[in-house]
Amino acid sequence: MTTIDLQNHDSMIFSANEQRWELYRNSEGRLILRKLEADNSTQETPIQVAACFPWSHPQQFVSLRDDKGHELLLLESLQELTGGPRQLLEEELALRNFLPRVLEIQNISDQMEFFHWEVQTTAGPRSFLTRRHERPRQLSDGQMLIKDICNDIYVVSRSEEMDPKSLRLLWVYLD
Repeated sequence: MTTIDLQNHDSMIFSANEQRWELYRNSEGRLILRKLEADNSTQETPIQVAACFPWSHPQQFVSLRDDKGHELLLLESLQELTGGPRQLLEEELALRNFLPRVLEIQNISDQMEFFHWEVQTTAGPRSFLTRRHERPRQLSDGQMLIKDICNDIYVVSRSEEMDPKSLRLLWVYLD
């Protein structure tokens, strides 16, 4: 597990697992993790950020991985970071974990082997197809996940948070 014990907001240096690290974006926009060695040498690695299970807590257990998927560092919680490193990691997670929330279901129509959805989301209006045999996945907190034919995922609010028309369309789809 990781213990964060040093933060320098200007240079985005932090310590974890008794090692000093620097986090920054290069000129191409890639997130780079630089390992600062005791002998003043450095090792730079382009990284990908992944939220580990449970996904319901995206600020906990954040894995920093190289391009081959090998984990370089596991952060127990982003709450332990402040300033630059935390902001960079939160931005990267937001880009990787973009899950539009369905605010309103305007229409669900039957099209042969698919259902055609027209919805209003937190990212604006969306239209997508789901396979007839694939149903939304119910989450323990009452929300649902819908996966379209392109494997994009949408979050549907709990039923008590939906307007009557959206709820009626959703229940017809679920039956």
